[in-house]
Amino acid sequence: MSDSPGPGLVPVRRRPADALGDTAPPADDLTVSPASSSDDGADAAEQPGRQAVWLRWRPSVVTGFVAWAAGLLAYFLVTAVAWLPTEGLESKAGPVPSTFGQLLQSWNHWDTVWYVIIADSGYEADSRSTAFFPLFPMAMRAANPLLPGGAFEAGLIVSALACLVALILVHRLATEMIGAEDARRTTVYLLAFPTAFYLVAAYNESLFVALALASLYNMRRGRWWWAAMFAGYASATRMAGVMLGAAFVYEYLRQRGFSFRMRQRLGLVLPWPTGFRLDRDALAVVLIPAGLGAYMLYCHQTFGNALQFLDAQKAWFRSGFTPPWTVIGDVVELIGSSDSIYHPDAVRNIVNLTTALAVLVLLVLALVGPWKLGADHAYLVIFAAIIILMPLSNPIHMHYPLSSTWRYALECTVAFMVLARMGRNVHFDRVYTTVMLALQGAMVIVFVQNNFVA
Repeated sequence: MSDSPGPGLVPVRRRPADALGDTAPPADDLTVSPASSSDDGADAAEQPGRQAVWLRWRPSVVTGFVAWAAGLLAYFLVTAVAWLPTEGLESKAGPVPSTFGQLLQSWNHWDTVWYVIIADSGYEADSRSTAFFPLFPMAMRAANPLLPGGAFEAGLIVSALACLVALILVHRLATEMIGAEDARRTTVYLLAFPTAFYLVAAYNESLFVALALASLYNMRRGRWWWAAMFAGYASATRMAGVMLGAAFVYEYLRQRGFSFRMRQRLGLVLPWPTGFRLDRDALAVVLIPAGLGAYMLYCHQTFGNALQFLDAQKAWFRSGFTPPWTVIGDVVELIGSSDSIYHPDAVRNIVNLTTALAVLVLLVLALVGPWKLGADHAYLVIFAAIIILMPLSNPIHMHYPLSSTWRYALECTVAFMVLARMGRNVHFDRVYTTVMLALQGAMVIVFVQNNFVA
């Protein structure tokens, strides 16, 4: 079937009734609808279905687990040698660790410090902490009594487990959309990306990626209430989670056959929506901003300002909208005015701007060109585009305006799918994995040595 758009607003792929995008509940889906019957008398009949679920998910679980375990081993080894470059010098990270616990503490930097404060003392200890959304520190606080160590160690374990879930989900989603071999490369390319170590740091990154992928996967399967629920949790993890609503609306309408056709209206020939119907699943969209709404209510009751988390961003020099082209021009000017392109700030500007522009190019290539993925990937492109355009339009007003953009690129799953398609060329595959893994190893050392990466 062609992926070419028809006369409507969105292209619609017609599938057999048992195809993956069908709204009827597939027998081998991961989740069970909250409204499903719980007939315990059908255990025997359910066994084949459960076996089918495992057979479908087993490759994703195995691939995700192997990549995850290899990543943890690599991060440990790189951290263990991170003091070699500072031999004979005073290190910002302090003296060489003498215990495993001290080695772990070398990852307790930057945003992690704020999450530990929130998990231990709440937001009232410092109102600036409201810039960091609550679900991740809540998970840290809940896990802390059950795990050895303190809130920091709990944060590492929560992030590591969320990373495992994210890798399994990205493989499963990619398998259904672009095939098993490309899915394997998508998973590897994601974990090889230079900032992927943040997926196991005590940051909210892996939790957000896992929740976003769970939502996007359930949209693909037509599980609208599950998709909205995961998106609601994502919006309590980072404000960008609300942007899953745009992907939700687009994919819902696409699966319902929404299109525009020219109709006579008010004496004029106008494009008019036609060929679709709404049902009660459309109401699920109201759950998507629920996490953000709950946090706004908390901020209003605690600080008297529902938008306290936006005001707190000013402590990190973020303040309002700036046109993306202006931000790009400012970054180029900062790079050009640097004493050296090898200065750390110039390097940060170069890698963040390059990442932002490269992701936008990959999003275009997801829809057109030799590596296009198909029209049913458009909802992934919409979400990824918003993720990248947010820092491009709300920069940090200091010497590296795009700051953490190449960390946010981890959330643009569809970009890694396009790279996986490119990776069918063995030379591209080898160059990408070699260069990205080398850069990530260097960035882990930079991070461990208490220098800013993303």
